[in-house]
Amino acid sequence: MYTVNDMKTTEISGQYPQISDTTIGLSRRRAIRNSLFWGAFALAGGPLLSAATPFWKTKPASQWTPDEVTEMISHSPWAKQVSAQYRAAMDDVRIQPGAPPVQRPGEPMAGECGLVPCSTVMPGKVIVIWESAQPIQETLHPAEPPDFNGRYILSIRGLAGDYTPSRLKAGTDLTAKGRRPIQPGVVAQRNNTWLFGFSRELLPLSLNDREVQFTVRIGANLSDTLVRASFNPKDMIYRDELAL
Repeated sequence: MYTVNDMKTTEISGQYPQISDTTIGLSRRRAIRNSLFWGAFALAGGPLLSAATPFWKTKPASQWTPDEVTEMISHSPWAKQVSAQYRAAMDDVRIQPGAPPVQRPGEPMAGECGLVPCSTVMPGKVIVIWESAQPIQETLHPAEPPDFNGRYILSIRGLAGDYTPSRLKAGTDLTAKGRRPIQPGVVAQRNNTWLFGFSRELLPLSLNDREVQFTVRIGANLSDTLVRASFNPKDMIYRDELAL
């Protein structure tokens, strides 16, 4: 007796191996179970069957489609769409003590923070982009001031409100888990985009770092978070290198 394709058979005096009906029935049932299992695995999105290689790993930037470009600069390891918490920004529009509210005839009476309570949070979407990363450079070819050269460059697109570079510089930092945060060395505005330049020497990042966070705070004592975005260096691989 020996085994062929998991079925026990018996060889009798040089004849072909004999396979019983019971053995065939067991084999068929095993095949059916295997088919059902792998079919369910595929429907459930098994990683071996459904994992798609990101487009930036399979073709150069010059061949990316418009949809892929949009994904790269809005929803990728180098670009995060987050909510800006504009409650803190309303400090700018509060009516100063003793000053009459600005009001036109027929308009509702304005309070300390205008027409909304000072505690109201008004989130709005912005995009935080790690702009110095090679795939972003190849996608956007952004114009950056010379004093940003050699730095990590992060940008915020779509941030509403009136800010000054010095104010944003004072309330912004970049850090990684277990690392001391650093402030930007330079902040500038480019049209509707704010640019933040950080020293690579003061915060050298590697694949061993986790939870890299970019945070902008404003308000009294810089205690209110306006924007926060997180990045994972392990996901930021481009052409087999860490792209920051």
